Amino acid sequence: GLEVVVCEATSRCCGKVKISGGGRCNVMHDDTKPVKLISEGYPRGQKQLLGPFARFGPTQTAEWFKAEGVELKTEQDGRMFPVTDSSQTVIDAL
Repeated sequence: GLEVVVCEATSRCCGKVKISGGGRCNVMHDDTKPVKLISEGYPRGQKQLLGPFARFGPTQTAEWFKAEGVELKTEQDGRMFPVTDSSQTVIDAL
């Protein structure tokens, strides 16, 4: 399996994860969309995301979360959240 290393600049581990998505943690965007289209949603980092997404893309990310016991749901706008609607679920998986 993969090992996850979380590096934080603050004293609270996963502090930004905790508050992301209004406390629900939108982990990714609809995994049925092409990587190029997803990366276009990040204008300041679009090109930098293409390499990592090619190696570990949205489908692999969804599969990783599932293997860690995190079931995801896709909302109408394409954002994906844990079905628990709690960022703590993602933190526990990490």
